[in-house]
Amino acid sequence: MSVPERRHPVTRPVPLSVAAVLTGVFALVVVALGIGSSVQSHGQFSIGVGIMLLLYGALLGWIAFTTWRQRFYIRGALVGSALLDLAVAVSSLSSNVALWSVVAALNAVIVVCAVLPSTGLALKRARGDRDDDLPEV
Repeated sequence: MSVPERRHPVTRPVPLSVAAVLTGVFALVVVALGIGSSVQSHGQFSIGVGIMLLLYGALLGWIAFTTWRQRFYIRGALVGSALLDLAVAVSSLSSNVALWSVVAALNAVIVVCAVLPSTGLALKRARGDRDDDLPEV
């Protein structure tokens, strides 16, 4: 009987960790907004908005968790969700609420962290792709 070969854990670069944690924070905020919208007594519209926010928060949570677990297929969803949130924040800047500037900046950080070469390399290594020709980071 042969013993299966143990794979060495892939180190998680700081930018990947930052992107995963920030996405997780946004997931919690969106879920809280969804709950708040659902419990308001404004009829079916509030419940519908709340359900959609809860679903989007769950999606963001899955993206954050999967990013933290370094699944090779998650980079596109991570960038896409951060760009969507960034677009919402930028379009809301005209309301002169300082919070939207913070949301925009944090989503820009997520996008930058997600597209850095170290993130791509970590996700490629987590997949198990051959990386003999790639330099160590």
